[in-house]
Amino acid sequence: MGSGSGTLEHTADLGLWVRAESLEELFAEAPAALAELMVSGPRDGRLEWLPVSFQGVDYPELLVQLLSEVVYLWDAEGLLTVAAKVAELTPGTLEARLGVIPADYQVHEPNEPIKAVTYHQASVEPQGEGWKAQVILDV
Repeated sequence: MGSGSGTLEHTADLGLWVRAESLEELFAEAPAALAELMVSGPRDGRLEWLPVSFQGVDYPELLVQLLSEVVYLWDAEGLLTVAAKVAELTPGTLEARLGVIPADYQVHEPNEPIKAVTYHQASVEPQGEGWKAQVILDV
């Protein structure tokens, strides 16, 4: 099956989907997929790993929290997420590290101005031999 990501049509908003072979891979791929949608340009630079921890009632809530952190890091801290590593993932807990690089506004061009990651139609579900997630982004 392999991993992948893409966009969904949605009225006045933008949808993002991510597919992977395992839940851990799905949660590791989703932050970089969102960052690719938000910002174009090279992904090289001084990589720093930031620990993140989230509590929620299910996988979709954890995914929304994780992706919201990616938006926050770009908008408020000037850090571009380029990778993620999952340490622990249960239906109620996510422990991970986000690999970030400092924004270089000479080469990092904004693509889609994401205001928020919404809970509307957020899903994380098994699909075939893997997993698929989707979220709706407020642009």
